[in-house]
Amino acid sequence: MTLLTRIFWLALRDLTLELRGRTGLLAAVFFLFTMLLILGLALGPNQDDLRKAAPGVLWVALAFAGSLLAGRAFGLEVEDNTLDDLLLVPGSREWLYYGKLLFQLLLLLIVGGALLLLTAGLFYLPLSALPGILVTLVLGSIGYASVSTFYAGMLARLRGREALLPLVLFPVVVPVVLASVKATASLVEGLPLGEAFNWWQLLLVFDAIYVTLCGLLFPYVLEG
Repeated sequence: MTLLTRIFWLALRDLTLELRGRTGLLAAVFFLFTMLLILGLALGPNQDDLRKAAPGVLWVALAFAGSLLAGRAFGLEVEDNTLDDLLLVPGSREWLYYGKLLFQLLLLLIVGGALLLLTAGLFYLPLSALPGILVTLVLGSIGYASVSTFYAGMLARLRGREALLPLVLFPVVVPVVLASVKATASLVEGLPLGEAFNWWQLLLVFDAIYVTLCGLLFPYVLEG
């Protein structure tokens, strides 16, 4: 079995189990809806105020939802005692990281898509900005998922990992979240596309660094 085939089938298996159980996704979507509704009511009925706040609300909500979903990457493996079986597969262990990364990325994109629809309706996002926001969503989700998968693997065997994960995750993903907020804000405000493009380039740099570095360090984290 080739490396790419292993990555694909591991991500597909995890996604199938997650969609079949639906517990994590439903909890994340309910959390997002409640958060957006409270913030929308707190900011008041003024459309301009809601639209200006939308980029920050969108990415803060997605960051918190991502922390809820991050533990799903290795939670089932620990509960079912299958993590050691995956580690016994011959070859380098980087494939395990990239398979879990792909699974986390798909989860974030599913939740992020639902979040974008809710935000567009509650915070009056312009329809012309949605394609660019989707690009930002993909780039930001890659950076977020790369770090969350790494730390989820590192903390997988520890008690209280659900509480520890956000504490170690958020300081590292702050640059990704900030760049995503800036790119989204420039699109919502109708600024020239070059403004968002500069932030997209920065996100690509973050993505390349995080994905490469986390993939290289992941086998050593598992051994530890």
